[in-house]
Amino acid sequence: MKKIKMSREVFLNIFQLKIPLPGLPLKHLNAYLLKGENKNILVDTGLDCEESFNSLIGQLNEIKVKPKDLTDILLTHFHIDHVGLVLRLKRISPKIRILLHKKEMLISKETSNFSRFLEKIKLFHLANGMPKKIIDELTKNHPAFTYSPIYKEISGSSTTLEDGEEIVVGNYCFRVVWTPGHSPGHICLYEPKIRLLISGDHLLPTITPNIFPLTENLNPLKDYFESLEKVEKLEVDVVLPAHEDIFTSFKERISQLKKHHEQRSKEILKKLSGKELSAYELASKISWDINYGSWEELPLFQKYLAVGETLAHLKLLEEKNLVGKVRKNQTIIYYVKKNKK
Repeated sequence: MKKIKMSREVFLNIFQLKIPLPGLPLKHLNAYLLKGENKNILVDTGLDCEESFNSLIGQLNEIKVKPKDLTDILLTHFHIDHVGLVLRLKRISPKIRILLHKKEMLISKETSNFSRFLEKIKLFHLANGMPKKIIDELTKNHPAFTYSPIYKEISGSSTTLEDGEEIVVGNYCFRVVWTPGHSPGHICLYEPKIRLLISGDHLLPTITPNIFPLTENLNPLKDYFESLEKVEKLEVDVVLPAHEDIFTSFKERISQLKKHHEQRSKEILKKLSGKELSAYELASKISWDINYGSWEELPLFQKYLAVGETLAHLKLLEEKNLVGKVRKNQTIIYYVKKNKK
């Protein structure tokens, strides 16, 4: 039986590698290999597990690149499905460079201090009304919370990238495009000659990237809207996303994402009108596009993401002076502000 190739050459010397993500709803990560004569850049990696690692090595072999031939690992952002194999690859090729935005390096440094990071996560979610039982279960099982050595490696040995910086590989010259929102230091790669955007999780063809405030002082939804405006100005024919399939409906997808978040904000204002609710309580009343009958049936990690997106919307609505908040019994409570006439 002929072996099916998993790798795919999408442009000359630009390869898509479909890396399995066992146990995660998204199923696969699209890593990309940018192949040059003296440079081989891997964009994102997959999870720290045998299935992801073996698939990555197998697909590199398909395109005749050995792991020790990799010169750089470029990380679009710090989420574990994108960075999980960094340590394994560094052990094979110690001289390999890790490239990412400075903000992601700083977050990785904070994440590497596991106990301190864990405590901040717990306190943040307790203050937003999430039951302690759910928080304990989430922090015990969330994959990112068990990989502090990977984040320690990233924060200790990375080369940081700046917005607008150029990365030359073969005949291509990619421009780093800083697109905060999904994470504070998320980056895309833009190649203007072939009108190509490697979008990471910033733009996905059918999924709405989760927008989640890591701390109370961040406003990730505002950042995300600004990042959408920024990339919309680029001339793009093809988008290579980190999940799902390659797509060409660039501006149409941006318009859909804007509309989605605008409708979500309207729904939040409607559900909150005349009430005082925590972010957790409010999230339980929103109509999430997930195939479960009720909030109670929703998996814990999906609840975690739902509360995060609710908080992102509340932060932007608060900045627009449409929503206010108070603390009651150590819990942050939100309400709709009355318009002054």
